[in-house]
Amino acid sequence: MSEKKHIETDILCVGAGVASLSTALSLLRTLKKQNVEKLPRVTIIEKGRNVGSHVLSGAVIDPSGFDGILTPEEIQKIPIEAKVKKEAFHMLSESASLPIPWMPRMMHAEGFPVGSLTKLVIYLADLCEKEGAEVYTGFAAAELLEDSKGRVIGVKTGPKGVGRDSKKKSNYLEGEEVYAKTVVLGEGASGFLTKRLLAQKDMFGMRRQSYALGIKEIVEVSPNPERVGEIMHTFGYPSDSQTYGGGFVYQTAPNQVMVGYVYALDYTSPTANPHKLFRRFKAHPIIEPYLRGGKIVAYGAKVIPEGGFFAVPEVYNDGVLIVGDGAGLVDSLRIKGVHIAMMSGRAAGETLANCWIKNDFSKGALQQYDVKLKETPGWQQLKRVKNVRASFSKGIMTGVMSAGFAWATYGAFPFWQVDIKRDFQGMKTLQETASDDWQMPITPLSPDRLTDVFMSGTKHEENQPCHLKILDTKRCIEECIPKYGAPCLLFCPARVYALEDDHIHVDFSNCLHCKTCQIKDPLQNIEWTLPQGGDGPRYTRM
Repeated sequence: MSEKKHIETDILCVGAGVASLSTALSLLRTLKKQNVEKLPRVTIIEKGRNVGSHVLSGAVIDPSGFDGILTPEEIQKIPIEAKVKKEAFHMLSESASLPIPWMPRMMHAEGFPVGSLTKLVIYLADLCEKEGAEVYTGFAAAELLEDSKGRVIGVKTGPKGVGRDSKKKSNYLEGEEVYAKTVVLGEGASGFLTKRLLAQKDMFGMRRQSYALGIKEIVEVSPNPERVGEIMHTFGYPSDSQTYGGGFVYQTAPNQVMVGYVYALDYTSPTANPHKLFRRFKAHPIIEPYLRGGKIVAYGAKVIPEGGFFAVPEVYNDGVLIVGDGAGLVDSLRIKGVHIAMMSGRAAGETLANCWIKNDFSKGALQQYDVKLKETPGWQQLKRVKNVRASFSKGIMTGVMSAGFAWATYGAFPFWQVDIKRDFQGMKTLQETASDDWQMPITPLSPDRLTDVFMSGTKHEENQPCHLKILDTKRCIEECIPKYGAPCLLFCPARVYALEDDHIHVDFSNCLHCKTCQIKDPLQNIEWTLPQGGDGPRYTRM
C-alpha cells in the first residue's frame, strides 16, 4: 500500500484575504529586515477559484492599516478607484432625508481610498509571492489536524469529484493533508474552521459574535466626472426603529457607483427581507438620482461581524492564530475592518518572525500575537466603541446617544457591558408581527434576487453533495413554517431556499457563501458546510 501523501510547510495561512496576506507579507519582510538568511516556507490556500473571488467590502479603506506593511511606493500603486473628496451623512425617513451637519472626526473619511477589495487582495497576493510566499487557489480547508495533545498541526483540504449521492466520481481527488508549525486562520466572518475551533476549545469572547448582512451592487451610470470621490452614508429608513441598519453610495469613477445596504441580523420580524430593504433603499429620493439610467454589473453579499470588543474571541491557541474578520476585528460604529485586519496581520507576522528566529512555536510564544494586537490603534478603536453596537439593539436613539457618549469619553461610558441577544434569538412569531405587503416593480435597477445572483458570477458543480444542511427537516415542517413562516425564504440574499409542497427545497447552486442562514435561522437548524474548492462567487470588481 502506498504511503499517504501530505504537504509540509512552515506557516500555513487559510484564506487569501487582507489579514492572511498581511500576515505573510509582514512575516517575510520582518525576517528580511533582520537579515535572517533561512526564511520559512509560507503557504496560503484559498477556497475561491481565484484570489479575490470570495472577497467583498464597501470599500472605503482606512489607510492606517498599510503602515509597517507596505512601503510608501507600494501604497501609491494600490489599485484604487478614487479618493474621498466629499462626504455626507443622512438620516432617512420614508420620503425625506435629514443631513447630519456634524459628525465625530472618527467617522470621517476625507482623503481615504475608495475601491475594489478584490483588486486590493490581488495586489497584496502578488507582493506576497514576490517575497517568496506560495499562494494556491481552489483549495477549501475542511478540517483542522491535531496531534495527540490537541495542538493544531495543519489542515486537511476537502476532496473534489464527489457526486450528489456522496459516491466518488471518475475525477475524484482526495483532499491534501498540509502540515505546518503554525496555522493562521484568516477565513473571514463566521469561518468554517474558525467556528469549529472556537467551539471545540471554548475560545469565545465575553459574548458571542453578532452579525449584519451587507448587500452590495456596482452600477454603471452615465459619466459624471464631478461626482467622483463623493460618498454618502445613511441610517434610519428602511430599517425599523429597533434595528441597526444603514446604506452607502460611493461614486468611484465617472461612470461607476457602488451602492450597498447593511442590516443587523438581530432583527425580530420573521417577514423581514434584507434584499427587499436594499431595493427600498435604492428607490429613496436621495439615493435614486445617483443610480438613474444605470445598469447593474456586479452583485454580492456577506456577513459582517459587529459584536466588537466584547465579542472578540481568544485569538491564539496551541499551533493556531486567528486574524481579521474571523476574530471579529471590525469597528462596529464605522463598519470598517480592512485596516484592523491588516494590523492584526502585522501583529501575527511579527510574532511568527520572532518564533522562527527562536525556533519556538509553543503556545506561550504565540501569545505575543495577543499582546501585539492589543497594542495596535485598531484595538483601541474597538475599545472606544465597545458598547455602541449593543446599544443600537435597544433602539436607534439609544444607539445614537451611546455613540456620542463613547466618542466623548473614549469608550469609558457606558462603563458596564451592555447586553445583546444572539442574532437567532428574539425573532417574533407570525402572530406577533404585522405582515409586510409592500411591493415594488421589478426593473433593471431593482431586480429580483435571482437576477442579482447572476451578476455575482456564483457557480457550483451541481453534481456534488449539498453544502447547506437542514439538520432536521421535521422541525421545519412542524415548528418553523407554522410559527415563523419559513424565514429562510426571505433572509437569504441569494434565493437558495424555496417552499415546495410544504417542504424546504435548497438550491445550493445560488449560494453566495454569506452564511446568513446558519446565523439567523431561529431554530439553528441549518448548517453551512464547504462545497468543493473553487466553487462559489466569482467576484472580479467588488
